[in-house]
Amino acid sequence: MNTRPKSILFILAALAVATTLACSSTRTVTAQWDDGTINSKVKSKLAADPMVNPFNIDVDTIDGVVTLSGKVEKTSARQRAGELALSTSGVKRVNNDIEVASESASVKSRLSDSTITSKIKTKFAADPEIDPFNIDIDTADGVVTLSGIVAKSGAREEAEKLARDTKGVKDVRNRIEVRAGS
Repeated sequence: MNTRPKSILFILAALAVATTLACSSTRTVTAQWDDGTINSKVKSKLAADPMVNPFNIDVDTIDGVVTLSGKVEKTSARQRAGELALSTSGVKRVNNDIEVASESASVKSRLSDSTITSKIKTKFAADPEIDPFNIDIDTADGVVTLSGIVAKSGAREEAEKLARDTKGVKDVRNRIEVRAGS
């Protein structure tokens, strides 16, 4: 039996799925690439600076706007992280949401936050209203921050509802932007 026609059909089907997923993004590939480059540059600067622990800081970039979140030990580390991000080429603005903790978050707290984030990501992936690739989820001490860009306000509202309805979530900061026709 000739398997070549089946192989060709499989390849065509895989290409169709990949094309559909790529077209479902609300942002251009160029915009995603540019933001990814900025993200990498900011993370590199944080990693190279002795004042900042990059493992406690999350960096998200949308259209050149960098959002920093997480926890640090000192106010000076929070301030330094913001300065490093702002001085990075391509950065238009910095939202510094880093919290200063009196002491490091416990391992239990970090694991709990990771569990909450995983549960929300699973809910997003199962919901036909939401494209999970366009929304970033960060959790710190049970407070969930959603960021990204969606094409419909219904998707923004659904994402917030799913996050709020997740066990362990104390609050939700919804920073998802709606850009119709994106």
